[in-house]
Parts: sequence; C-alpha cells; structure tokens
Amino acid sequence: MRKLPLLVLLMLVLSTSVYAASVSRSMEPRVGAGDKFTVTLTAAGVPVGELFTIEDDVPDGWLVSNWQVSGAEGGREAVKYRFVAADNRAGWSFTASASTVAVTYDVRVPADAARQSYNFDAVYFDSSGQGRSQASVAVRDITCGDSICEGSENSDTCLQDCPVAPPPAPVRGAGAEGRAAGLGAGTIVLIVVVIALAAGYFIYTSMKKKQVKGK
Repeated sequence: MRKLPLLVLLMLVLSTSVYAASVSRSMEPRVGAGDKFTVTLTAAGVPVGELFTIEDDVPDGWLVSNWQVSGAEGGREAVKYRFVAADNRAGWSFTASASTVAVTYDVRVPADAARQSYNFDAVYFDSSGQGRSQASVAVRDITCGDSICEGSENSDTCLQDCPVAPPPAPVRGAGAEGRAAGLGAGTIVLIVVVIALAAGYFIYTSMKKKQVKGK
C-alpha cells in the first residue's frame, strides 16, 4: 500500500515532463556588423487558454524591433511586451490560443560590433514549469565570392554566393502539346466507337432483312 502514493507522484512528474512546452530558435548563424536579421522563437506544447511568458536576452547594444506574436488570444494588442534595458532583454506575455505559438522580432547588429560569437538566452514559463533555449551568432566580415550565402547577402547583392534557383521543370503533357495529344486520343476513341456502332447497326439490319425474306 505504501507504494501507491509513490507511484502516483511518479506519474504526475512524468505527465508534467510530457506536456511541458519546448522552444526552438531560428536565426542566422553568421551576420555582418551593421546587419539586421530576424529571430523566431517557436514554442510547442503550450497549454491553450493559459498564460505563456517568454523572454530573450539579446547581446548588449543590439536593437530589438518589429516584433510579432502568432498564437496569442486577442492578437498583438493583447500581448504584454516589456524591455529591460539594463539586461537588453525583451519579454512577451500572453494567453495562448493554440498549442504552438511563435514570437518573431528583428535585431540590428551594431556597426562597430567585434568579430566574435554572441549569445542569446531565452527563458519561458507556463503552468507546467519553465525552460530555456540558448544559441549564438557569429559576427564576421561578410565577403561576396566565398560561396557562402549569409548575412545580408542575397541574389541581388551577391549572385555568386546566392544563386537563383532554376525554375521547376514543366510537367510532361501539361502544356499545349499535352492537350493536343489528349484531344487526338479522344478523337480516335470517338471514331472507333462510331465505327463499332455503325458496324453493329449494319449487321443488325442485315439479319432483320434475312429474317423477313425467310418468312
């Protein structure tokens, strides 16, 4: 009998770990000094209808702007946003309208940023507990011609590093030739059907005439 409370406690702990939210981060791994890039924090397993809070420590001197939240009840207007200048930390609190929510914001790298790695540190809270998501980004000199499409490079500014993807190959038979081929096959089938009907009618009428003469 003493094992029962322990078993119940173990099940509660396991259920909490199963349903606890998890956060993944998407951002550029390398940027140049003065670049602006986008950070996306996606949380899965968030309790719907409950308060969810996430805060992200950004490197000192890096400017956060243009934030958006998806999966929040009431939209952006209902999100409580705060920024702690002393820690350069941005935070968002809102009631989740879906089990998967996302916070997206832009961050500007200072023009005089040293060429090194910088850390981002996010913490998040909900009714199931709290968690953490850390990542780093390297500030380096972005050079066109090094075969790496990164930072502010794109197909307009550096085609050599960011080539344009070739257009998808046309689907065979989907163009004018395919339509013409389809029409020809349909016409042939129609002709065969007409000939078969005509032959059948001819045979039928011939047999009827023979029957009449036999009488």
